[in-house]
Amino acid sequence: MLKLVRKNAADYVRANIVAYFFMTLIFVIGIVIGAMAVKTLPDEQKTELVGYLRVFFQGLAGSEQAMPDTQSLLVSVMLNNLKVIVVMWLLGFTIVGIPFVLFLVCLRGFVIGFTVGFLVNEYIMKGLLFALVSVLPHNFFAVPAILATGVAATTFSLMLVRRNKNKDNLFYNSIAYSVLCLAMLVVMIGATLVEVYVSPVFMKTVAQMIIK
Repeated sequence: MLKLVRKNAADYVRANIVAYFFMTLIFVIGIVIGAMAVKTLPDEQKTELVGYLRVFFQGLAGSEQAMPDTQSLLVSVMLNNLKVIVVMWLLGFTIVGIPFVLFLVCLRGFVIGFTVGFLVNEYIMKGLLFALVSVLPHNFFAVPAILATGVAATTFSLMLVRRNKNKDNLFYNSIAYSVLCLAMLVVMIGATLVEVYVSPVFMKTVAQMIIK
């Protein structure tokens, strides 16, 4: 069973390799734009953001009482992560949804690029280390899930555009598309658990190094 799933997944990726390349390119463009946006920030905004970061680092490195409530944080992060997949899934059912899907993928890249760029710009190597432990762990799962959902949404939307030119079973394809998005929801749940329960452990350690 597992071998069959792997084979089908490999076949799917090979069949959509161009779409994955294009989606990854959009994501990378978002990262680059986000990193470049750091250089365009006015000094007042930079100072304000640095102030917020100092307070955040102090709270993170402080006592457990200063940490946010884990349960409420889990709910908030879970909703935000799942909302991205659900919105992209719904957009896939619309013929005009492709630009919005691409925007969501680019936006995710922009957020990552801006976060890493700002931390590195202000704290150099310590900032890079904090960016790695705060951004990388959960995005190791979240980014592939978003890219896979983005590819599935765009290809399904394009299939709807061409539905009058082929004999594809629309119902079958919609079920397959929805199952893939459901699988990506499960991956995003895993990313949420990593973000809430694993990343803060390393973030706390690095935050203590930064405020010294």
